[in-house]
Order: sequence, then structure tokens, then C-alpha cells
Amino acid sequence: MKNNKEVVYFNAEGQMVDRIDVEQQTCSGTIEFCASTIVPDGFTFEFSGFDSLSVCVDESDLSCATRIEEVMGTAPNPCGGTITCQFNIEAIRILGTVRLFINIGDLIPNTPGFRFGPPCKLGLGQDVSVNQVLGYMCPQGCIDDCVDTAGIGVFRPTVTIDDCGRQVVTLRGTLFLTFLGCQ
Repeated sequence: MKNNKEVVYFNAEGQMVDRIDVEQQTCSGTIEFCASTIVPDGFTFEFSGFDSLSVCVDESDLSCATRIEEVMGTAPNPCGGTITCQFNIEAIRILGTVRLFINIGDLIPNTPGFRFGPPCKLGLGQDVSVNQVLGYMCPQGCIDDCVDTAGIGVFRPTVTIDDCGRQVVTLRGTLFLTFLGCQ
């Protein structure tokens, strides 16, 4: 995720933190998302700050799988020197869909009307397809739950006006995953 002063991070317990500490690797343990919605006619969107933001993440459709890949490797030759040959390693992939539902801010009626309870919230939903390599290992197999949520980072929402004069609210962010390993 880009370094931006308009980014706020939440850990897996939902607490606002300065940053998310995940092991940095060349393989990605992050899932980028971008969700947008149109503000209903008769209302105006008001972002009331990150304190009122709530994010629900469903990872139940994510699973880990491995795929054998051939790579060239060099190893010490027991008779001296080195030997270079092809060998098999397993690519650990995370596959499936992550579903996010985000309550982002208040909906304010354009004209006074009846309201019951706390202010109505604008909700955004987004399904993100995931198919990415988490890492590599020696062949042993890896299935099911090999990741857990470490946290989430979100940018300040942007508001634009579409050709019909309606507000369009967009929120970008990153879901951070922790690799639990394979069993």
C-alpha cells in the first residue's frame, strides 16, 4: 500500500494502529481492494472520520493449494564442486474470494424527514477474487486454512459526481494476511 497520510490502519482486533506489521516478502500477503457505491437519490454522503468506519471481512472462501514448479538449482556435489539441475518446489497459492462490507459514513437527507435511531450509514460491498503466490516450499502439500487476517489499511474515501449529478463514493484499501504455514 502506498505511503499516504490519508491512510489509517486497523489490526485484526479492529483497533486503530500506526501500521500493520507483517513479514515483508517478495510474494504478496496482501489483497488490494477498491469499492464504490452511488449515494441514493435524496441523500448526501458525509464522511464522519475513521472512528465511525466499520469493515466486515469474510474469508471463508479462501483456501491454500500448492502447485509443483520446476526450477534450476545449484547444490554442493558430494564428490566436490557443485551441481546444477532442475528440481521441484511447491508454490503455495491462496485462492478464492474475499468479501468485504464497509460502513463508511453518514447519509444525510437533502430535506428534513423522518428518522429513527442513529444516522443511516452508507455501505459499500466488494468481492475480490484472489489467486496469488504466498511463498514456496519443498514438496509436502498445503491445503485449507494457511492464512489469517493481520489487519487492514484504508485510504480516505473519495467523492465524485457522476454524469447524473449523484455522489459516487470510492474507498481503496489493503487487507493484510499472515501466512500460518502448512501442515
